[in-house]
Amino acid sequence: MKDTKRRWGCLTGAISLMAMWASAAAAQTGMPPAEPAKNLEEALYKAADALGMLRGPQEREAIVTFEYWATGTLTREGRTCPLTNYRASVRYQAPDRRERFPVPGMRVDYTCAAEGGQKPERHIEVVAAEFAWNESEPGRGGTPAPGTAQDRLLQIWTLPQGVIKAARLAGAKATFAMEGGKPVVTFPLPPPLQAGTVKATLDPEHFLFHTMPTGVRRYFSHRIERVEARLGSLVTVTTYANYRDWNADDYKSDALLPGRIVQERNGVRVLDLTLTRSQTYNPYVIMPVPESVRKAAAK
Repeated sequence: MKDTKRRWGCLTGAISLMAMWASAAAAQTGMPPAEPAKNLEEALYKAADALGMLRGPQEREAIVTFEYWATGTLTREGRTCPLTNYRASVRYQAPDRRERFPVPGMRVDYTCAAEGGQKPERHIEVVAAEFAWNESEPGRGGTPAPGTAQDRLLQIWTLPQGVIKAARLAGAKATFAMEGGKPVVTFPLPPPLQAGTVKATLDPEHFLFHTMPTGVRRYFSHRIERVEARLGSLVTVTTYANYRDWNADDYKSDALLPGRIVQERNGVRVLDLTLTRSQTYNPYVIMPVPESVRKAAAK
């Protein structure tokens, strides 16, 4: 039997396979009122807990890699690309061979639908630390993509999991405030984006609960709903909604991703994704930097 790695072990030990989940929509009358976080640590803890990032009795942040598939549209070179395929693979932590596999890294493999008699266009865009390149096949045919590393890194750090990791890396430079009754976390981005800042707004409302074997409900809240990133003159606003476990029915992990991702840059929509599935059991995700890309970066 597959090990489901339930994060609830830190609370009760072994969790019954009959444990029940419910959304706020399905149990509005059973949800207690919101209890907004009172400080930075509480906000980050609640947000990470809701995403399923805290694992084991020590509640260690154990989500290192994940993948997700989606439909929707994105903007490429000034034109809209209706997607027939979209797969994003993300890695935050370095494996043992750190020099060959710098982090954070992300590979986005997508295909634009054929239009006007043209053939479908497949694009594979990769970033790993300060290196950025495009591929002809995943892991093959790498060619340098100068000037794109910052933009691609920004995508990594503004994902919900990336927001929490980046805020913790910021240490004492991260701040907490309340705006309109919602917790807001602000912090500088990690190098090489340290000139940029992120302002993340959290929704304090309980949105799901877990029923323990004892019958006691554990409630979850503080979804990251809006992320505003400022880097130079560029303002990127990403909104997230419909959080759930998008893994296959026989491979649930209790690690949540937003089912809807909408991104605007300087007020223009550039990304609109609806997730179809995910793999959040730390899948094998690496971005080996091609030698040609290293040489180009060294010039």
